[in-house]
Amino acid sequence: MAQQPSYSGSAQEVARTEPTSMDILGGEDLEGILETGPDGKPHFTIPFDSLTAKEAISLVLYKAQPNPLGDKELSDLLNASWKTTKPHVIRARASELRKDGKLITEKGRYSLSGAGLQWVRAEVIPSLRGVRSIQS
Repeated sequence: MAQQPSYSGSAQEVARTEPTSMDILGGEDLEGILETGPDGKPHFTIPFDSLTAKEAISLVLYKAQPNPLGDKELSDLLNASWKTTKPHVIRARASELRKDGKLITEKGRYSLSGAGLQWVRAEVIPSLRGVRSIQS
């Protein structure tokens, strides 16, 4: 039993050192596409018309991994870094992503599924890198 409190202490330590919602685990993946500004929020560095709402939502969720975000948080982040996106639009696009198996919804908060992470890495990021290099 002496080991169990020690384990709890370790779990608490891990919880305190978890990244904030906008820290990147694989941040180099998004370099030149979605970067953290001085305010700690993500900012798209590509033309806003070069991606869809579903791609924008997915990229913000990718950046926020492993922390899920609610529709209001996503709306605020996209309003500041992309274009005006109301919470009901977030919910509609999230519903489509969930039907495609790319999004997990739990308690009104969203995160990418394994298939969603793979989609962002294999399709979304490479396609946006192509857009950026063409416009450079």
